[in-house]
Amino acid sequence: MNEAVLLITLFLLIGALAGVRKVSSQRVLTVRRFGRYRRVLGPGWHWVVPGLDRRGQGVDLIGHHLHVQGPDQAQAELHFQIVEPLKAGETLDGLDEWVAGQAREALDQPGRSPEQLKTEMNRRVGRLGLRVIRCSLHAG
Repeated sequence: MNEAVLLITLFLLIGALAGVRKVSSQRVLTVRRFGRYRRVLGPGWHWVVPGLDRRGQGVDLIGHHLHVQGPDQAQAELHFQIVEPLKAGETLDGLDEWVAGQAREALDQPGRSPEQLKTEMNRRVGRLGLRVIRCSLHAG
């Protein structure tokens, strides 16, 4: 009887430890269950349900740099960071592509200065907890 209790306790302990995840500082991790977005884990130690929750995309909070080409050969370089990752949620898995799409749409307005483009991009991405910190324009 004692051996059965010991085995069950050991099995439960190993199962609990299998769900422990560490997320590095300045990084977040998405979690998926059955292939669908479940939640975002911030920096630190977290527990996920072993066997059900799967590691999704790991994303840096800072240091994002995109080179985007818009219509009429207009090009922009954007530097952005994730300020509130919980707001971004599932978008984190394809974040660079989503921001690039927003930038292409914003570049569709001719005659914008870099500061105007930065303001427009922050208006577009701010609702997802992102902030464009630097922007430059280049003629194609």
